Amino acid sequence: MLDPNNPLPKYYQLKEYLKEMIRRGDIAPGEQLPSENALVQQFSLSRHTVRQAIGELENEGWVYREQGRGTFCAYRGKASGRTIAVLTTYISDYIFPAIIRGIEEILSAAGYTLVLANTSNDKNKEAQCLENLINQDIAGLIVEPTKSARENINLAYFAELEKKHIPYLMLHAVYPELDAAYIIMDDQKGGYLATKYLLQLGHREVAGIFKADDLQGVKRQAGFMAALAEYGVTIKQGFLGNYETEQLYSFPYQFTRNLLQKTNRPSAIVCYNDQIALQVLEAIRHEGLKVPEDISLVGYDDSSLAVASEVKLTTIKHPKAEMGRQAARLLIDMLEGRMEKPRLVYEPELVVRSSCRSL
Repeated sequence: MLDPNNPLPKYYQLKEYLKEMIRRGDIAPGEQLPSENALVQQFSLSRHTVRQAIGELENEGWVYREQGRGTFCAYRGKASGRTIAVLTTYISDYIFPAIIRGIEEILSAAGYTLVLANTSNDKNKEAQCLENLINQDIAGLIVEPTKSARENINLAYFAELEKKHIPYLMLHAVYPELDAAYIIMDDQKGGYLATKYLLQLGHREVAGIFKADDLQGVKRQAGFMAALAEYGVTIKQGFLGNYETEQLYSFPYQFTRNLLQKTNRPSAIVCYNDQIALQVLEAIRHEGLKVPEDISLVGYDDSSLAVASEVKLTTIKHPKAEMGRQAARLLIDMLEGRMEKPRLVYEPELVVRSSCRSL
């Protein structure tokens, strides 16, 4: 229990108490922590205090949250020189669980332990996470850059990793200022293939929605534009939508509704990923239109969302678990001196389903 005479803040005391439970094994890796309500009642604390403690544990890589399920233990124990950190933009959303499972599969088999952390695609949180992980004496790091298309304000942390001879490998994108090991997809080619497929079906009124603050979005858009140029198609004014991380749950839907209310609406839309494609699909339905009868739709990543509705999305395949496994193998090769800065680029592949029709 917490000591009422302890001058340290209550949130800090709760955080340290939970860390000690995790260290002792009272809360096992993958096990769910008590709910916020339970902790509030058990320790007679405010909900704000409990949330602050849990938030710091998440930043430090001790726990991770799953929306709608709760908070879970991410700590896998520490063995000197055998702890690998994985820092992604998200942990429990979209394609990330499959990637992380792939990483853990290889690390566990090789005798390495794992610490997880996520940045929620926030640069300041990335700084906090990197600082905490470096202070945990990690052996290596797999890191997905945060807002990779924006100025990198955290270069000093990567310089510290290099100074301490801690190998790191970048996932999905690479900060252009760094000479880093990486494992990525050819996102420009992926955007090109998705758009070319629509053009081959006879579409010429093609719109696109892409993420502006991540390099994946910038490159997918470049591929989109390259395919249009190859077919001599000039994109119409207002047919290209760009959104930032903070607009994820508002922009795609509203942009699509505005787009479909135009006199000359598009016959097809290319989406940054499957998650965006489902928001676009919802907007299309709201306008009384159907996919693919009225609008053709292409996603990206071949996630579980691609087949989650009655409309089965044509999309670009993402290797997910295999990318995670390969990232872990490459980092182990770096740690064990077999490779210095491995670099791997996955070729995109179009998965054709029923969301597009020929004109």
